[in-house]
Amino acid sequence: MVFAKHLRAVGDEFRSQHLNSTDATDKMTLEEDWTRMKVKLGSALGGPYLGVHLRRKDFIWGHREDVPSLEGAVKKIRSLMKAHQLDKVFVATDAIRKEQEELRKLLPEMVRFEPTWEELELYKDGGVAIIDQWICAHARCLSTLLQRGFSAVLGS
Repeated sequence: MVFAKHLRAVGDEFRSQHLNSTDATDKMTLEEDWTRMKVKLGSALGGPYLGVHLRRKDFIWGHREDVPSLEGAVKKIRSLMKAHQLDKVFVATDAIRKEQEELRKLLPEMVRFEPTWEELELYKDGGVAIIDQWICAHARCLSTLLQRGFSAVLGS
């Protein structure tokens, strides 16, 4: 999948400023014409951070019993950070503001893309979601925390 160039640029700038991550240092290559992409599997290093997609609000509606507690999610995140020797975590989540504040207290090493009102007006929720996905996709290790005690882990 190829995302809009202007949204990728915002994600790349955020990675560079907040996560010490660039395509060059992370050995990530991108060909604008996706049909010409020829990447050897395992050749990318990824940024020096854990990328986490923490499902909350939308997932709760149909799966209330499966949504991990914030404490449980933080425990899993810390375990993954230790296993992959990473000291930063980028979290993409749809958690409500109160949960985001609690998560920040429980996980001070968390980094999030938090758009200004102007950026939100310009990119809308869908654009912000794409920026989050782009940043997560460049992590050394990516995890989606879906169910209590379960996580899908990719990378490293």
